[in-house]
Amino acid sequence: MTLRKGFGALGALAFTLGTLVVTATPASAAHVVCGQLATTDITLDSDLGPCPGGGLVVVADNVTIDLNGFRIFAANGAGDNAGVTIGRLAGPPTTPGGAPVAPLEVSNVTVQNGTIEGFDAGVVIAGGSGSTVQNLTIRNNVNDQLAPPCNLGDGIAIFNSDDNKILNNTLVANGPFGGISVIEDSDRNLISGNVVLGHNLRSRSGSGCGNTNQDEGIRIEGPGANDNIVENNRVEGSGLAGIGLHGFVCGDPEENDDPNTGTVIRRNTVVNNERDGISFLQQGPATIVCPAYGSIIERNISSNNGGDGIFVAHNSHDNVISHNVTSNNQLAGIRLNDPTFNNVFTNVGPTLFDLIQPDRLPYVEGNTADYRVMPGSGSGDVTARVVPIDISIGGSGATNTNAVDTSTSGCQQSDYDAAGFQAGDIALVQRGTCTFAAKVNLAIANGASAVIMFNEGQSGRTTANFGSVGPVRIPVLSTTFAVGRELVDLARAGTVTAHIVTNTTNVETLVAPAPYDNTLIGNRGSGNREVDGYDGNLEPPCDNNKWRASRFGTVNQPCVVGPGGSGTAKGRTGVRPGNPDHGKDVGTVRGRSAGSTV
Repeated sequence: MTLRKGFGALGALAFTLGTLVVTATPASAAHVVCGQLATTDITLDSDLGPCPGGGLVVVADNVTIDLNGFRIFAANGAGDNAGVTIGRLAGPPTTPGGAPVAPLEVSNVTVQNGTIEGFDAGVVIAGGSGSTVQNLTIRNNVNDQLAPPCNLGDGIAIFNSDDNKILNNTLVANGPFGGISVIEDSDRNLISGNVVLGHNLRSRSGSGCGNTNQDEGIRIEGPGANDNIVENNRVEGSGLAGIGLHGFVCGDPEENDDPNTGTVIRRNTVVNNERDGISFLQQGPATIVCPAYGSIIERNISSNNGGDGIFVAHNSHDNVISHNVTSNNQLAGIRLNDPTFNNVFTNVGPTLFDLIQPDRLPYVEGNTADYRVMPGSGSGDVTARVVPIDISIGGSGATNTNAVDTSTSGCQQSDYDAAGFQAGDIALVQRGTCTFAAKVNLAIANGASAVIMFNEGQSGRTTANFGSVGPVRIPVLSTTFAVGRELVDLARAGTVTAHIVTNTTNVETLVAPAPYDNTLIGNRGSGNREVDGYDGNLEPPCDNNKWRASRFGTVNQPCVVGPGGSGTAKGRTGVRPGNPDHGKDVGTVRGRSAGSTV
């Protein structure tokens, strides 16, 4: 997921000399206009709008904006416009050759009691501290004109601001970023008692703002968003995570190493979201992009989500995940992500693919020749019977008249049972339907000494140059469709014996360590479509993760360690940072945090 980069001025908020400014006694709606700068309390006595740009802008401390049951609504004009903006974000000059717009920080403002709809964001807190947004209905605020720098697109957005309270609001269908978003260096904010529904909007394709599916219910975006509390909220129907903890750029001396730590997520109900319920989000190499860490996830209900109930990304550490209920999720109840590895494959040669029975000249190796050694293939010298596995070829000659992916060759055990395959045979399988790795792994499970995989034969699927597998321990060749058809015809006419020689090197390198030093206590779950035992307690624990008194609807599973892993891989080295206040981030940049992919 691509986050917002480079926050510009809220141009449509009209910070000009001609703008009205309230300076006297509290004003009613009869004295208020769209785009007005407020320095004293305002209580509406009627709706305000339709506003062609922004709604109200608070430019003084200790101001209360009471909508008094009325609404502020927009005509959805150009630019980044908010219903109510507290303070002012830094931005580029408003006139050619002019000075950049200076930020304005405003504190102790209250916005309450009404409806805000139709803007690019409902409420924006632009710096300062100690403001309260409460008892509002904020709906249908959508930035549908997104283009870089991709600023707004939230129900409530907090930029570089501490100690605010977001209380008892109802947020519906804002986006495409989030219902409630905590952005950049924003610490100790309380998000409590809110109902956050239907944040599944997609940014328009080609907008230049990244992934079209990035709308979350509540997002701790950062970087540098520390010690925020998210509690007693209901989050439902988000397009990405219900509650997302974003990663940050780390390990790169040219970037500001400013993590998101110390978040408390407790007693929330997070249900029916398209991806994970509660997710630590991360994208990119673990040495450059790190996930949030040091968080407390406790006593939440995370159920019926399209991904995991709770997902902990690579390299996240020192989290406490306690007494949550995760049920009926499409993947795991709680998932501590596996370590991942890159395979560096070298075909060191020599290789050979020769038919002994019936005798013929050896096939020619090369991407545009008869065969190639598939990346990930193991080394070996094999002479054995070639057995076709559930081959499906339509017509005759140089092409296959069947539709693409008609073949299911080697995708299910019944294929081997029907072929009379015996351990030590060479499996001849056809490309199609399931993955190359799935075909090879099933062949290995049936005792294959080598695998020959030929292309499927439709237009664009005829050469030997396709795919990779493994790494695996046996030889694996890919061939042209023509070679595959020849082998099938020969095997149907009699016994085919092949001599295959491969000389390869596979080196695995750890690129994303597993989560470590996390404590999981008293969690419960059932009905999750768990994968590979992630719902089980880790026995023994990997990477010093501790599971205690957790009960799931599956048996305990062994510690899951990726190929070549030791189970002890760690992420960051040296002294681990605690929860310092890193000071103010660069105020003109939204989204120095890493993007996220689930």
